[in-house]
Amino acid sequence: MISTPEQFVQLHKSALDSFQAAALASMEGIEKLAELNMQAARASIDESTEVVKSLIEAKDVKAFADLASTGAQPAAEKFAAYAKHVFEITSATNAELVKLVEKQFADSNKQLYSAIDAMARNAPAGSEGVVNMVKQAVSSANTAFDQVSKATKQVVELAEANMAAAAKSSPVRAAKKAA
Repeated sequence: MISTPEQFVQLHKSALDSFQAAALASMEGIEKLAELNMQAARASIDESTEVVKSLIEAKDVKAFADLASTGAQPAAEKFAAYAKHVFEITSATNAELVKLVEKQFADSNKQLYSAIDAMARNAPAGSEGVVNMVKQAVSSANTAFDQVSKATKQVVELAEANMAAAAKSSPVRAAKKAA
């Protein structure tokens, strides 16, 4: 419960710090994605230029067809690597944001329980039932949050496992093994 202006200022300072941390974590993720995209674009331009030069220099139709068909496999590998990097960056950013939300939620819970305790100490006689009901409602909300948080973590872990399995059994790797 906020009883002094200093507590009010501290509450807002804490909220601002949390917002700043979330914004910075998001910006770091965006910067990493932008850097990855710039690297991919540069590599794509360089590789495309080399492929076009090779195609122009092809002496006959067979050489042209061979060059055209061999370009698909490296492109698929590069796309798979690119997708993996994007997934890693977004997963890391998401993990950082989840930590921040969990910390903010824990801090908010401490403040809420402190306010409920202060309310209980100052409540008139006979209002214990209402105080207990409020405590139970907060406890139920915390339990629901924990369940949603655990389910979300399981979904993220499943997605990461699926991504790893897909990378191991990709058609590109299967084609390499067959060759």
